[in-house]
Amino acid sequence: MKVLLVSDFYPPAPGGLEAHVRRLAHALRRTGHTVAVVAGGPARAPVDDDGVAVHHPGLSLDRLPAAFRDSAHPFHPPWPDHTFQCGVRRVLDRFAADVVHAHGWCQFSAAAAADGRVPVVVTLHDYGLNCPKKNLLRGDAECARGRGVRCLRCRGDEQGATKRAVLSGALSRAVPRLAARADRFIAVSEHVARRFRDTAPEPERVVVIPNFLDLPDEPSAEPTGSQVLFVGPATRHKGLSVLLRALPQVPSGLAEAVVVGVSAADAVPAVAGAPAAVRYMGRLTGEPLWRRFRAAAVVVVPSIWPEPCPTVALEALAFGRPVVASRIGGLPDLIADGGTGLLVPPGDPAALAAAITTLLSDRRLLKAMAAAAYASAPSFATTAVVGRIEAVYTDAAAAWRPRRAGRRR
Repeated sequence: MKVLLVSDFYPPAPGGLEAHVRRLAHALRRTGHTVAVVAGGPARAPVDDDGVAVHHPGLSLDRLPAAFRDSAHPFHPPWPDHTFQCGVRRVLDRFAADVVHAHGWCQFSAAAAADGRVPVVVTLHDYGLNCPKKNLLRGDAECARGRGVRCLRCRGDEQGATKRAVLSGALSRAVPRLAARADRFIAVSEHVARRFRDTAPEPERVVVIPNFLDLPDEPSAEPTGSQVLFVGPATRHKGLSVLLRALPQVPSGLAEAVVVGVSAADAVPAVAGAPAAVRYMGRLTGEPLWRRFRAAAVVVVPSIWPEPCPTVALEALAFGRPVVASRIGGLPDLIADGGTGLLVPPGDPAALAAAITTLLSDRRLLKAMAAAAYASAPSFATTAVVGRIEAVYTDAAAAWRPRRAGRRR
């Protein structure tokens, strides 16, 4: 099968969605498919490190750099972008894809470019069809209703009020068109699926398939020591500040926090009043990051937003590390409370501190949960999950052909 992956960005651009699309591209090639990628962002090498062709057509909005908070990271708008859409169409004309699989707001351009010529699959990695901020946060709680006039009164440092109003209005017009054009939607968690099914005209077109990762080659060793690992940016919704407020409530000397993804300089505003036993490692990838997981006793995911399917939780399970996570979004899909970790109310430093204390104070419980975490990891392995995505391609193609034939009649 020829698969055209369309993504907002692609490595070496950093980010979980970008890494996911790259893993998928490489896994599909390994199973015999022919793969090409169309991605946003600046032009880069025409092939990646695995020989996958990568096209960067640019955006019409590139002519308006003031539209982006970070001009080096221009986001795709929530509507078909003419330049990007034409770029996807040119690749489709040459590549003759059997299916288009879109990731991120580029899905609007991808579906418009396909225009009924080829089945379209969309992966819902976040809440970008429900919320102009993509995180469904209204203050410090999950928005119950999603996009609409209420977006004008939604505070948050992600966007100014004017931009949020424009994006919310655009989504209200573009999402119904996308829902009519796409053949299948893949939601990365049950929570994402539930929030989207109110939008999709045919909820049966939504299937839940989690993110995936390549499992470590080495078997997991039992956790030792007292390191509590946080991996992620210092942005409010990831909950680093919740962890920093929790640490003083953990008995002295019991825990040492290690923060990956944030440098000490960047963390200054967030660490006021935090204990000295916090080490900031900056951004790590590959083996340096894996060493941090192996050294950890516990991994924390204290998010206040409804995390769709965080890769850091999957990585913790793969390395056999119990996870203390917020009971929100897709995290309960990944973490069995009392089995592979502990779930706590989001934004509750006291509950987070109590869970960390419970695990670090009871080494038998810690090791039992570590073993359960490691045993659960194969269900999120690349080899287990990519086959389910391939089945969606086959299903979308089968469902698409009769509709296409009906149009011709």
